[in-house]
Amino acid sequence: LDWKDRQWWPLVTPVILITFPAAVQAVLWTSFRLPLGATLCISCLLIGAWIARYFSYHLWNYFPINEVLPATMLPSALVLDAILMLTNSVTVTSILGGMAFALLFYPSNWPIFGMFYVPIEYNGAQLTIADLFGFQYIRASMPEYLRIVERGALRTYGQYATPLS
Repeated sequence: LDWKDRQWWPLVTPVILITFPAAVQAVLWTSFRLPLGATLCISCLLIGAWIARYFSYHLWNYFPINEVLPATMLPSALVLDAILMLTNSVTVTSILGGMAFALLFYPSNWPIFGMFYVPIEYNGAQLTIADLFGFQYIRASMPEYLRIVERGALRTYGQYATPLS
């Protein structure tokens, strides 16, 4: 049990996901002077992610719900709103809050994965619970968005591309 793409997911997700909370935070701050836009936005996105994970993975594909946990950005959003509340400056919030938003993403998800790295003994071998899940539910080694797509070719059993007529 781990992030499927360890190299890009912790780097790309905060950069892409800060756009939604920043937009909601800007509207709520300029219109109502409420510094809770990022937390509200991330909470709604997290509820939507839980609904999608439950129906898509658990009910449709029969995956255990503790294997498809969505990443949380709640601590990052709380820090972003706290910096806006303390400084009353959109510029300082965009510089310091954006940096804190990205840097807090990776450590705030450690507790989600931490419970699955408890050592156990299974058939005479020492494993973790994550290893046991990996043996039971096999996933592809390469993320779907990095998969090679060949036009007009069919893969044979030997993994050679065979042209289609």
